[in-house]
Amino acid sequence: MENPFTVEIYDKNFNFKGYIGNPIAMTVTPRFNEVGTAAVVIDANHRQALNATANGARMVIRKDGQFLMSGKIHLKQGDGPQVKSTVTLNVKSDFRLMHQILGWPVPAAALTAQTSEYRKYTGNAEGIFKTCVTENMVTRLGMDVTVALNQSRGLTVPDGVSFRFHTLYEKLLPAIEQAGLGITFEQANGTIVADVFVPPVYPYTLTEESGVITEWDWSSADPTATRVIAGGQGEGTARVFRDVKNTALEADHNDIIEIFRDARDADTTTVLTSRAQETLNEGAAQSGFAVKLSETDTFRYGENGLVVGAKVTVSIGGVTRTDILREVTLSYTRDKGVEVTPLVGEIRNNPDRAIANFLARLKKSISDLKVSK
Repeated sequence: MENPFTVEIYDKNFNFKGYIGNPIAMTVTPRFNEVGTAAVVIDANHRQALNATANGARMVIRKDGQFLMSGKIHLKQGDGPQVKSTVTLNVKSDFRLMHQILGWPVPAAALTAQTSEYRKYTGNAEGIFKTCVTENMVTRLGMDVTVALNQSRGLTVPDGVSFRFHTLYEKLLPAIEQAGLGITFEQANGTIVADVFVPPVYPYTLTEESGVITEWDWSSADPTATRVIAGGQGEGTARVFRDVKNTALEADHNDIIEIFRDARDADTTTVLTSRAQETLNEGAAQSGFAVKLSETDTFRYGENGLVVGAKVTVSIGGVTRTDILREVTLSYTRDKGVEVTPLVGEIRNNPDRAIANFLARLKKSISDLKVSK
């Protein structure tokens, strides 16, 4: 079957080396506001095998000419025997930069001259993101990153975003997503372009009756928190506390679930309340759909705004829900062609995502505690 994917190989300096025209198999998973992944299987004697396995090699993947993902080939695996040996190229998208770069208190100064406790960014979400990336990735580290022109999109972020050696992801993502934006890192013209976008709304409802949905499953989970108490700075009776609660959710479920958030990094009561709200949002009721779609001449991923980050309505098994298209797995093999499996919303019984979310929350809590000392 015809392969709709284009796979481009580059060296570590963004020099184009060639194409992988027809891989044995490949899986690409773009994700909204998170690291996308890909795995491409080729013959070991493929003309691009040496270029693709070199240190720092990069890959750009498109579908029907539309950009899906760019990133480093971070893991290469070989499989034999020699007569039918293969190489698997594993890619992490360039969104990974959000996880591996820290926000310094004084980005323009040497480490020995960090005279401010925090670097605080204020204003609209796009401006905060682009100023932070410019200061820490471009100016401070001199990375091959270009920041797109600021168009001042997104809501104003209450209290701004403060950094004290936190990863950019830890602090920026909650603010950016709550402000209604998505983040992109896309290789283009010898650089990685950092930008934001306003997620579109897919105008059609996905149904099984239409023939588009071939398989599906869904889950709905009760909240794990309905009110949060956040503890700020101070010791003993001098410690400051603030709380937030969702009384509507409590009435809907006829239940109260209290949890505590250690937020010693919060230097104002406003920020302390914001930390409590973050934790309350994480504990909200969750539901989602995992559906397998059949691409046709009239329906394809990437058309009519059907991209990760889009708001999508799914109606299956008597349940209709509108939520964010969080990720989509696009797989291709020479004999089966293309399969598309989107994840709409959050499915709490998905063990991989549950573990990833738990580890992300744990890491953030530890980071906040460390940098507050």
